[in-house]
Amino acid sequence: MRRVVHRQRAFRRPLTDAEKARYLAQFDPALTGGQFKTGVELTIRSLLMSPSFLFRSELGKDDGKGTFTLTPYETASALSYLFWGTMPDAALFASAASGALANKSEIEAQARRLLADPRGRGEVARFFYEWLESPRAYVATKDQVAFPKLFATATSLDAIRSAMREEQDDFVTHVVFDSTKHFDELFNATYTFANADLAAYYGLPTAGVGATTQKVELGADSTRGGLLTLGMFLFGHARTTASSPTQRGHMIRASLLCDDIPPPPANVDTATAPATPGNTTRQQILAVTANGVCPTCHQLQDPIGFGLEGFDGAAVARTMDNGEAVDASGAINGLTGPQGEALTFNGARQLSQLVAANPRARGCFTTNYYRFARGFDAKGVDTCAVNKLKNDLVGSDLALPELFVKLALQDSFTKRRSAEVVEP
Repeated sequence: MRRVVHRQRAFRRPLTDAEKARYLAQFDPALTGGQFKTGVELTIRSLLMSPSFLFRSELGKDDGKGTFTLTPYETASALSYLFWGTMPDAALFASAASGALANKSEIEAQARRLLADPRGRGEVARFFYEWLESPRAYVATKDQVAFPKLFATATSLDAIRSAMREEQDDFVTHVVFDSTKHFDELFNATYTFANADLAAYYGLPTAGVGATTQKVELGADSTRGGLLTLGMFLFGHARTTASSPTQRGHMIRASLLCDDIPPPPANVDTATAPATPGNTTRQQILAVTANGVCPTCHQLQDPIGFGLEGFDGAAVARTMDNGEAVDASGAINGLTGPQGEALTFNGARQLSQLVAANPRARGCFTTNYYRFARGFDAKGVDTCAVNKLKNDLVGSDLALPELFVKLALQDSFTKRRSAEVVEP
């Protein structure tokens, strides 16, 4: 079995007879001068340059109606790269070889097996890492005077950022795999994950917390809890010397609620100069955006970001900003609650509760996972697949692992359509 699997690894499927002949031809003495080693080198070079090695095949078999059903080996790759981010293992290859992966019952069984594997946890964490724009935390620059705790030692900044990444990965995988597994806990959780250094940095109790990241319960009066208060999010969506309600509100509006907010006009200066009226970040932003063309867009994002003003630009909780009390009240303008009520809040916890309960947020989560899984934005008939998943998550409060598996069971997962079928 081991040798058979190894022969399949380069192309993630067995070679065809024509391909075998092509690679055996690389040992022709006319090419190698009779040197076996040269034939091996030519063969490996050819394999590594082949489109079958460089790209995953999704050609499928033509059913004559403009749709193409993936072969079992192509389905194996689709499953493996979705749930593990890498090539199939021996069990998937065996399932493909037997033809079992042509059946949805086998696809479901394999999807559940892959998702339950530790590599499945890692790939779910990667989805959240991309969805929450977490790489911004690694390129964000922070001022030593504004945030001295980050630079207490030569390695503090890197250590805190690494701990924040572990916090996020452990938090989302705990919710998805170990706890309720439901969408609302992503925002309403009353715990986080931290090691001793991160707990001290956040101002959390450190008793019993060691060098390894572990679950830390938050007090009832804590403003921290859930995705919107994770360090990676707050740290990455902030300025060099201050927080940024605009960046945080824009991300929530665009990526968590799927609202389109256009960029500022090219000639608009978005900087808040030292002379900008007001002491708090909130006051300064309101002074800059109150006139001209600014309010149209800023009213969609800034009032959301104000809810996170209880955290500074380096993700530390605060009650004061530049000598004045923080005002963390805000609103999600343009949306209403189930009874038509305005969506107003005070602080991160209340903002998180509104997002967790909002059907648009659940639909947006589904849209983003579909994009992550398939590699494109659904259009034409593919939007039906997304809408089915949205209905399951919104209407049935589907557990998140079930949502992930359901995507793999959709017809669109194993079928590819011609352009004429996608957009008639």
